Amino acid sequence: MGKNLYIEAYDLLLSGKKIVLARTIRRSGSTPRDVGSMCIITQEGNLIGTVGGGLLEYKVQQQAMALLKQQESFIYRFRLTSEDLAGAGMICGGDVDLFLEPLFPENTAMVSMYKTIKQHILDKRPGILVTRIEDGIPAMDTEARVFLKENGRALGTIPGFNPKEVDLNKNSPYDLIDFGDKSAALFVEKISLQPRVFLFGAGHVSLFVAQLAKMVGFSITIIDDRSEFANRERFPDADEILVTDLEHAFEQLKIFPNSYILIITRGHIHDKIVLQQALSTPAAYIGMIGSTRKRNLIYRALMDEGFSKDDLEKVYSPVGLEINAETPEEIAVSIVGELIKKRAPVKKTKNLIS
Repeated sequence: MGKNLYIEAYDLLLSGKKIVLARTIRRSGSTPRDVGSMCIITQEGNLIGTVGGGLLEYKVQQQAMALLKQQESFIYRFRLTSEDLAGAGMICGGDVDLFLEPLFPENTAMVSMYKTIKQHILDKRPGILVTRIEDGIPAMDTEARVFLKENGRALGTIPGFNPKEVDLNKNSPYDLIDFGDKSAALFVEKISLQPRVFLFGAGHVSLFVAQLAKMVGFSITIIDDRSEFANRERFPDADEILVTDLEHAFEQLKIFPNSYILIITRGHIHDKIVLQQALSTPAAYIGMIGSTRKRNLIYRALMDEGFSKDDLEKVYSPVGLEINAETPEEIAVSIVGELIKKRAPVKKTKNLIS
């Protein structure tokens, strides 16, 4: 998985490239990607990212090339009939609405906003992008989007839109709300920060977990107290490697709600030390490797120290999906599969723009 598509979009615009950003804003039925999936089509026709592949993506590319000439936005309503599916050899059907917006480097106000979005992502600061959804918005329009910073300050304007109406703490990553007449809407999306896996333990299983998790879009931090295990030679693709006493590791880490903590250390004592600290963080996921017997021993010890049953029910242990994994490689597949399942948004079926 490559870099964040908003960062990609800004870098392309900064280099003078005209692009089309395509986003899935509504879906119904068995579509291949969910709301929020994105891709970029460059002026050369290259595709970056994906909104589902196959016939859908081919038609999106064709439409995008036309929009670069027309220089205006378009709501693409893609409907797959049974004949379309059979002819294209596709399994997934359903209906999907995508918003295609040409982004031109000459629109300096928009480029400046994308620069701010990129910096927020790099700084691991949250933000919300509100985009006006309507056919025929000119590429040079400077009132088609608003970016809400984490402090609530708004960058940009949309006529008739009050930024204070957006709930900055809303859990849903995407929302499509009515705006103005029936031909327009607002797409509200949380700018997703790359989820980070904090991998405690640098042993054999962690080697494969780090590789797979990186491949599917997580950033990776390795933590161990042994430099002979936690090093760049063993983990060349890790974003960060921390060699430290596990009792004080969390003092050097920033754990966010999009953080995933994996406890794969070399023994019960170390697992307990890490879990004890992990339970007080806002991490989206805490997983601990080991047998049910080992888990129960650690749980009983923590409950004796004051932790509740509710605290411990937040932990995924034994970690990983149940696939009868045995080898380190198979165990890594089961663990990363569970991370993907936890990361995935709840799929909702919505009516489409009429």
